[in-house]
Amino acid sequence: RVSVCVRASVSVCALISNFSPHKMPTTTLLLAALVAVAAAHDGIPVNPLLNVPGFPDCVQPLYPGGDIYSLKCFQRQGAPVRVGCVGDSITAGAHSSGANHTFPSQLQALLGSNYAVTNLGACGSTMLKNGNSPYWDRPQYKTLTENKWDIIIIMLGTNDSKDKASGGPANWPHNCTGSTAHLCPYFQDYSSMIDVVRKLGTTPSGPKIYVAIPPPLMEQGVYGMNQTVINVVLPELVPAIGKANNLDTSPIDVFGAFDGSQYPQFPVKGCTLQDSGLFKCAWFCDAQSCDQCHPNDVGYYNMAKVMMQAIATGSP
Repeated sequence: RVSVCVRASVSVCALISNFSPHKMPTTTLLLAALVAVAAAHDGIPVNPLLNVPGFPDCVQPLYPGGDIYSLKCFQRQGAPVRVGCVGDSITAGAHSSGANHTFPSQLQALLGSNYAVTNLGACGSTMLKNGNSPYWDRPQYKTLTENKWDIIIIMLGTNDSKDKASGGPANWPHNCTGSTAHLCPYFQDYSSMIDVVRKLGTTPSGPKIYVAIPPPLMEQGVYGMNQTVINVVLPELVPAIGKANNLDTSPIDVFGAFDGSQYPQFPVKGCTLQDSGLFKCAWFCDAQSCDQCHPNDVGYYNMAKVMMQAIATGSP
C-alpha cells in the first residue's frame, strides 16, 4: 500500500552556487553552510545541499549549483504503506530546524514503521497551472505521477493567493467565490489534480485522497500573499472542491487547528515573540523564525498530528 500528502510551497526559491564541501576544510564548510542559510531569497533559509528552501525528498545533481527545476526527487521505500506529502515550502519544511522537523518527517514518526512518508514539497509552487511557479512543472510532480500510492493529501493554495495588490505576482483570479466559484481557474486546476491522482493508486479503486486547508497567514502581504484569500476564501473553497469531486474523505482542517477562525483578532502586524499566548502564535513565532507564514518546529509537529489523525481515523 502507498500513501501521499500534497500541498503547495511558499515563495520563490533561492540558488546557492558557491558552496562545495568537497574542497573545504571543516571550519570553512560550517561557515559556508551558515552563509547559505542566511542567504535565502525573501529571508527563507536555503538548504545548502539542495540550493532550495526546506527538505524535500530530493537530491541536487548539479550540486553545488542547480535550482528548483534541477532537483531529482524520489519516493521513500521500505514500508507497506507509502505516504507522500505534496505541497509548497510549508510541506518542504522551510523554517524548520532540520529535515527531522518538517511535518512529513514528524508524520512519519507518528505513523510508525508501517508507513514510508515522502516529502514532495515544492517551494513557491501553485496549484494554478498559469501561476508564477506551477506545481505541475516541478520535479516533485514528476515523482508523484511516476509512482503509485495508497493515500494522497493535497495542500496547495498559499502561493496561489499572491496578487499584485499584495505586492506579489498576479496569481489569484479573484473569481473564486459565490455560485460561480466552480468556474474559477483554481477550482478547475485543483479538480484536474484530483483527476490525476485518482489514477495513481495501488489498486483499481485508486488512492484515498484528502484535501487539506492550508494554515492561516498571520499578516497581510507577507511574500506578496493575500491574507483574505488564505484566511477567508480557501477555508470555504477547498472543502467545496473536495465535495464537488465526490471525495469520500473529509477535508483536513489545518487552518482550524492553527486557530484560523480567529483571524479577525490576529495582530495587525502579525505575531511577535511577545504574542506566544495569543492564538497559535507560538506555532509560528519563536527565536528560530517568525515570518508569519511558515510554522516553526512546534507548528510543524502539530500539523503532523492533524494529518496523522486524518489518516488513522479517515477524518480530521
